[in-house]
This record gives sequence, C-alpha cells and structure tokens, in this order.
Amino acid sequence: MEHFTPKFRYDPNAKVDSVYYGVAHGGRLVTSVIKKHPVEDRMETTRAYGPGMPRGQGGQVGVFILGGMETTLDEMEYLLQRQKEKMAAPFVPQRSGKEIADMCRVLMERRNDRIKHFKANPSEKPKKRPVRLHLPVGVRWMPTPVPGFQIAARI
Repeated sequence: MEHFTPKFRYDPNAKVDSVYYGVAHGGRLVTSVIKKHPVEDRMETTRAYGPGMPRGQGGQVGVFILGGMETTLDEMEYLLQRQKEKMAAPFVPQRSGKEIADMCRVLMERRNDRIKHFKANPSEKPKKRPVRLHLPVGVRWMPTPVPGFQIAARI
C-alpha cells in the first residue's frame, strides 16, 4: 500500500535566512522566503504571489528582512506582519508646509549670501577644475583645419 502525502509541511521552527515582501515583476506583490533546503546542501527560495498594486500607488517598494540561519520562520513572519502594519498606516507628514518653505528660504538666503561674498572677494572663490578626459589606448586628439577643434583619431 502506498501513501501519497506531502513530504514537507509547514514548519514554524524552520531556520530562515531572509524574507522579502514587496513588488515583483508586473506590479504584483510577492513574499519570498530564503532558507536551507531540508534534504540537500543548498538554499531554496519559496515565493508566494499576491494581487498587484494599483497603478500609480506610492509607498515602499519592498521590505527585506535579514535574519540569518538562527532565525525561525515564525519570528520572521512576526517581523513581516509588523512591517505590513506600518506600511498600511496612513502617511502623516512630520513637518508643515510653512516649516518646509522656511527651510527653503533659509537655503536660498545662504546661497545668495555666498554669491555676494564671492563677488566682493573673487580671490576666495573656489577654483573650477577642468574635466580631464582619458582616451582609450591607441587614440589621441588630432588637430583639424578649424582652429580650436580637435577630433579623436585611432593611431
């Protein structure tokens, strides 16, 4: 008599390396668990796909939790559940629009003050370093009949 039962069942004490919850190809949500294969000497990834996110919806792209091989599947699922609850919470701005506008105004005034200072003291102005272009081996700049115009030629 043969019994056809699943060989591997859900094991809450299984050691897990990492968990990823976030957006996959096509805008679908995926939960990916990386753990050691129960029989072979290799790592395996188990992916569970969910419904996709509505187009244009913002938020976090994904959550990646590194646990190491001493963390159990139950602990990782608990951490993932807490992170999902945080992601589902509505966004509450920490600063008002006035505070942001005031910070922008301060930055603008600081920039303008620096420009005025450097106009009054041109010797303190930071020097612009020329961009040096490194050509591949066997290529050098060759002059042309047009003054100030060069072309890169292979030698």
